[in-house]
Amino acid sequence: MRYLHFLIVVLLTQFTFAQDSIRISANFYNNTRFSKVIIQKFGIGTFKVAALPITNNSFTITAPKNIESGIYRFQYSETENDFVDVIINGSENEIHFEIDANSENRKPNFIKSVENKKWYAYKENEAVLLSKIKALQLFLATFPEQSNKIWIYNNEAYIKLQQLFKKEQQLFTDSNPGFWAKNMVKNQPVYFPDVKKHWKIQDSEAREQFWNTIVTDDSKLQNTPLYTELILEYLRYYMNPEMQFTEEEMVYGFMKSADDIMTAFSKNEDSQKFALQFLQLGFKEMGKEKVLQYLDEKYAEIASQCQDDKNKQAFELRMEGYKAMQKGTAAPNITWMTANGKEASLNDLKTEKVLVVFWASWCPHCMEAMPKINEFAKLNQDVSVVAISLDTDFKAYQKRALTLNEMYHYCDYKQWESKPVVDYYIYGTPTMILIDKDKKIESKFTSEKELFEYFK
Repeated sequence: MRYLHFLIVVLLTQFTFAQDSIRISANFYNNTRFSKVIIQKFGIGTFKVAALPITNNSFTITAPKNIESGIYRFQYSETENDFVDVIINGSENEIHFEIDANSENRKPNFIKSVENKKWYAYKENEAVLLSKIKALQLFLATFPEQSNKIWIYNNEAYIKLQQLFKKEQQLFTDSNPGFWAKNMVKNQPVYFPDVKKHWKIQDSEAREQFWNTIVTDDSKLQNTPLYTELILEYLRYYMNPEMQFTEEEMVYGFMKSADDIMTAFSKNEDSQKFALQFLQLGFKEMGKEKVLQYLDEKYAEIASQCQDDKNKQAFELRMEGYKAMQKGTAAPNITWMTANGKEASLNDLKTEKVLVVFWASWCPHCMEAMPKINEFAKLNQDVSVVAISLDTDFKAYQKRALTLNEMYHYCDYKQWESKPVVDYYIYGTPTMILIDKDKKIESKFTSEKELFEYFK
């Protein structure tokens, strides 16, 4: 998969402090393994803004007073994904927290920062209440007799806990009117299902009301993980293996979900652009090109208004590619050198069809798919398979390519700048282009499942 990496530069310096700056510091107790902190900012994706060492089990960093307010993620373990989300509201000059590195949950204890201290206290209490509520949900859903006194008693307790949760949520938002944390708490959708209903009905009802109470046009909340996490949570419904969606159903579900999200964020242009760009980024990274094309074409007017030159250029290139790679258009020729030093080309192949596969040894999905496609090529002699590798490492490429002995192979080690990759407008791996006997585009697949389904 081709991933985008973001980097922005902010004026962050270590170990200086003045009245016009904000100092953020932390102590790590019982620390024997954490040595670095990576600071990230939220937006359309995650932006790395700084990295600094943990020295003598602590770090200190300062930021200018006018730094953009929002939530910044202090990630101190890349392998375990441990992090602390810190609200920088512009009104607090000093933020300090402590972490017991040996603790199982490693919750931060905020010594300085009223807002962060209150926010984390609320989140801890919320987590306890939700765990009790979910435990009762499971008990009530599996208990065999709803007329039994035990079930009735626990159902009453379930309702009381829901009421307590909503009361605590309202109390926090009413008591902290100027807090960033207020909007983080207020805009978290919590659905308490009717446990008498089937779990699939519960999931469906939760989706129906998911966006009802969420304020989606607050531009400040774009600087927090709130909106992006909500969008991902809404999309996960179609990733649930228990739902047993087919690939086609999943793609359709993603399209429908994307439309729901765009409707939810339609209150102003800024919100729409934010949602669209995050969806485009996400589906591009997931390799869901059909969904990406659907978004690009349906919301082309919004996408064309993007002020970011790179995003706008990428969108225009994709739109160009959709037209160039549509069914019935002539497939760009590909030439390569055979093992005996002779030149061969796609146009020279005489089989009924040609399958061009774009892959790489560093792509996990490719490593799963390529042996299956190799077997497919062995069983379908009327289909020539041309494998275009995006590898840059000669040894890694050779090791994998030698096992795929039913294919023609091409690799110029130029990765995304490789001529076939550019000519075929490839944005992710694996991608498969099926070409008919007249050397015209017949179909496109992003998974071996789609390919095999097509040939059934």
